[in-house]
Amino acid sequence: MVAHGQPKIIFTNHTASPSTNPHEVVASASNTTDTVMKLAKNVGEVLKDVPYVKAVAGLVVQIIEIRDDINTTKERSHELIDKVLERSNFVLDGLLSVAESSQKDTLNHIEEKLMKYHKLLVGVLSVLKANTAKGMFDRVVNRKSRLSDVEKYNRRIDDFNTGFMTDLLFQLSISGTPQRALLPSETARLILLPPVQLMIGRDEEKSKVIDTLLHAVPAHIAILGGGGMGKTTLALSVLNEHAVVDKYPSRYFVSCEGVSTVLSLVGKIANSLHILLENRDTHLLDTVIASFPAHSLLCLDNLETIWDDETIRLDLEELLSVLQNHIGIIITMRGTQRPSRVSWSRPLLAPLQSLTYDSSRKIFEMTCKPVDDALLDEGNETSESLWSQWAKAQSGVLEKGGSHRLSNLDTSIHLSVHGPRMQANPKTIDILAMLSMLPDGFPDDHKAMDELESCLPRGYNLHKAFLTMRRVSLVHVNEEGELHRLRMLYPVRAFCEQRLELPDKIRDGITSYYIEKIDHYRNYTDPDGHAIIPGELHNIYAVLVQAWKQGRGSPLLARASILFTQWSTYIGNPVEGVISLAIQGVVDLPDLHGSCHLTLGGVYMRQNKLAEAEASFEHAAELHQQAHDVLGEANDISNLGEVYMQQNKLAEAEASFEHAAELHQQAHSVLGEAYDISNLGQVYMRQNKLAEAEASFEHAAELHQQAHSVLGEANDISNLGEVYMQQNKLAEAEASFEHAAELHQQAHSVLGEANDIRNLGEVYMRQNKLAEAEASFEHARELHQQAHDVVGEANDISNLGEVYMRQNKLAEAEASFEHAAELHQQAHDVLGEANDIRNLGEVYMRQNKLAEAEASFEHARELHQQAHDVVGEANDISNLGEVYMRQNKLAEAEASFEHAAELHQQAHDVLGEANDIRNLGE
Repeated sequence: MVAHGQPKIIFTNHTASPSTNPHEVVASASNTTDTVMKLAKNVGEVLKDVPYVKAVAGLVVQIIEIRDDINTTKERSHELIDKVLERSNFVLDGLLSVAESSQKDTLNHIEEKLMKYHKLLVGVLSVLKANTAKGMFDRVVNRKSRLSDVEKYNRRIDDFNTGFMTDLLFQLSISGTPQRALLPSETARLILLPPVQLMIGRDEEKSKVIDTLLHAVPAHIAILGGGGMGKTTLALSVLNEHAVVDKYPSRYFVSCEGVSTVLSLVGKIANSLHILLENRDTHLLDTVIASFPAHSLLCLDNLETIWDDETIRLDLEELLSVLQNHIGIIITMRGTQRPSRVSWSRPLLAPLQSLTYDSSRKIFEMTCKPVDDALLDEGNETSESLWSQWAKAQSGVLEKGGSHRLSNLDTSIHLSVHGPRMQANPKTIDILAMLSMLPDGFPDDHKAMDELESCLPRGYNLHKAFLTMRRVSLVHVNEEGELHRLRMLYPVRAFCEQRLELPDKIRDGITSYYIEKIDHYRNYTDPDGHAIIPGELHNIYAVLVQAWKQGRGSPLLARASILFTQWSTYIGNPVEGVISLAIQGVVDLPDLHGSCHLTLGGVYMRQNKLAEAEASFEHAAELHQQAHDVLGEANDISNLGEVYMQQNKLAEAEASFEHAAELHQQAHSVLGEAYDISNLGQVYMRQNKLAEAEASFEHAAELHQQAHSVLGEANDISNLGEVYMQQNKLAEAEASFEHAAELHQQAHSVLGEANDIRNLGEVYMRQNKLAEAEASFEHARELHQQAHDVVGEANDISNLGEVYMRQNKLAEAEASFEHAAELHQQAHDVLGEANDIRNLGEVYMRQNKLAEAEASFEHARELHQQAHDVVGEANDISNLGEVYMRQNKLAEAEASFEHAAELHQQAHDVLGEANDIRNLGE
C-alpha cells in the first residue's frame, strides 16, 4: 500500500517483490487459475450493479472452466486462455481496488472499455467452445479453421489495451487515495521503446531534460545538435527513466526516418497508436489526438528528415502547434534551430556539443575492438583507406561552405556509398539507387526480395546487396509493425536520389514488381491484400508517378494506376494524381481511357463532387461504347445510377441500374450484375416497393456470394434486414443484421458494421429489449466515431435518447437529444435535427416543463417545414395541441388539432389524422 501524502504507482520492467495486499494476485503457474477464478466471482458480486462488470467476470469464469474440455488446437487454445487470465487478472484486480476506494463512481468512466472487453471475451469463449468438439471427424476436418480462429483471438488479446485501468488507478493515486503498487503484468501503458544504447558524457543534459519533463505541464523539449552527438540516445535514456515513466505512463517513440510529408508523419504516429486503416481519412489528425491517453509523451526522432524540406516546413510547424495542446513532446533534430509556433519549455536545452576528451576516450575504449585480418580480407575499410578517401573528398565540403542541407553529410555518405564493400559489387549501388525511389523502404522479407529479384536482370543478388548496405550503415531495419522494413535515413536517400543514376533496366524492374503486386491483390476487400498493399501504397504512388512523368507509359501501367486509385479510395484517401497522369497517357486507347475516367469518377463520388462524377461517368460510357467494351459501359451506367440516387432522381436511377444489369449480364459479369440488382433494391426501398426490394436484395446476395464478394453480400443482407423491419418481421431482421455485421467485420468495413449494429438496436427497441438496444446503440456510436460518420453518430445518440425515454431516464434522454441535435446541425442534416428537437419537446412534456416543450415543438415544426416533411410537421403541431391542452388553452389546442388533421390527411397518414380527430373530441 502507498502511504497517504505520497501517492505513487510503480511501473517497472523487473520482477516485483511479493505484496502483502490481500487480493493481489501471485503470478505463479500453480495458483493463477484458482486465484483469478475467486477474484472474478468476488468482483462480479461486489460490483454487480456496474454495467458489464458482472458479465466480464462471468465470462472469465466460463473461460477458466472450459480449459480441460479443449480437444482441438489444445496448445494454442491454452495459450489464449493464459493470456485472458493475465489481462483479466489485472482488470479485475484493478476494479476491486477501485471498489475498495472512496471513488467507486469513477468506474462510470470506463464503461465503454469494459463493453469492448466484454465483446472480446464473448468471441474468445465462442472460439474455445468450438474446440471442445469430441467427434474425431469434426476435429480433423475443422482443425485448420479452428486454429485460424484461435490465432485471430490470440492477436486480438495481444492488441487489447488494458491501459484504461492503469489510467484509472493512476488518477486514484494522484488524488491521494491509498493504493498498492502494480505488478509487472499490469504495466499496459509502458510503450515498448527501442533499447537504450550506451550513454556517456550526457549526465548534465539528461538531468535538465528530466527536470523539465517533471515540472512543465505538458513539457515540450527540443534536443538539438550535430550528427552523431547522441541526441537519440539521450532521448531514449530519458524516456526509460523511472521518474519519467511515473509521470508519463504512455510514451511513444516515432522515428521520422523515411518520412517525406506531414501526412506520412501523422500516419506513423497513427501506427504507433494502432489506429485502423479504415479510420484513416481527412480527419486522421483528429483521430490521432483523440487516441492519445492521458499523460502521453511523444518523441519524434530525427525530425530534420522532414524539417529540411522547406516546402512543407510550415505544415510541420502547424502539426506541432496542434499536438502541443494535448500531449508532451520531445523532438530530436540535427542543427541548432527549433521549429517555431511551439511553446518550448523553459529553460531551453542548449544544442548538444562535442563530448569532452575523457568521455570520448571512454566510449572508444568500451566499444572498439582490434581489427580482424579476416575482415580486412573481406574488403572492409581500414583506417588508412578511409583517410585516403577523406583526403580526396573533404574539399567538397569546404567549397560548399556548409550552406546546403546535405553539405555537412556529403562526405560521409560519399565514403559509404563508394567505399570498398560497395565497390566490390557495383550492382549493389544500382540497388541502392532503386531503394531511394521508395519513400517507405522495402520489406525485410525473403519472399518479397525473391519476387523483386525475379523482375530484375540476371546477376542482381538482392539479399547480398541489402546485407552489404546494412554493414556500411546506408540502410537500417525499421522494426515498427509486424513487417520489418529496410529503410534509408532521409539524408542518405536524398543523396542517392540526387547523385546516383538509376539504370533503366532497374527502373523497369521495380515498376514491373509493383504492377504485378497490385494486380495480384486487385480485390481491395481481400484480407490478404490488406496485409500487404496499404503498407506499399506510398511506394506504388512514387513508382507510378515517376514512370508516367518519364514517358514510360503502357497499358499495364494504366491498369496499375486504376488499381492503385481504387485501393486508395477504398481505405479513405482518394488520390487524383496518378489517375490524372494515366488519363493523359492513354488518350489513344478508348477502352483504357474510359476506365481511367470511370476511376476518376469514383474519386469524385468519394469527394462528394457529384457534377464532376456525373461528367466523368458519362464520358467513360461514351469511350467504352466507342471501344465496344460492354463491361466497361455497364460499370459506367451503374455508377451514373448511384449519382442519380444521391441527387434523388429515382426514375433515372432505376433506368440506369436496369440498363447496367442487362449489360453486365451480357458481359457475363456476375459481380457487376449483383451490384446493379442491389442498387435497384435501394431504389425500390425509396419508392416503398417492399416486395420488389426484398426480391432484389435476395437475388443480389446470391450473386455476390457466387462472385465471392463478402462486402457486397454483407450490404445485401443488411438491406434485407431493413426490408424485414418495414414488414415487421423482427426475427428475420435480427438474424439479417447479425449476419451482416459479421460479414462487414470480415470485410474490414467499420461503417457497414456500425450501421448493422445500430439497426440491431432498433430491432431490440421494437422487441422491447431495452438493455440490448442500449448496448447496441453505444457500440454503434463508437464504430461511427471510428468511421468519422457524424450523421451516423448523431442517429445513434438520438436512438439512445429514445431508449432512455422508455427507461424513464429523462435527464439522460434530454442530454442525448441535445447532443444529437448539435451533431445533426453540424452535419447539415435538417430532418435529423428536427426529430431531435421534437423528441426534446416530448422529454419536457414528461418533465412538465410546458414552456420549454412549446418552444421545442415550434422549433421542430419550422425545421420539418424546411425539410419538406409534412408528416413531421403534422406531428409537431399535434404535439403543440397537447401542450395547449395541458395549459388549458383550449382554443389554441382546437386550432392545432384541426391543422394537424389537415396535414396528416394531405400526407395520407390515416392513423395520424385519426389521433388528431380523437384529440379534438377530448
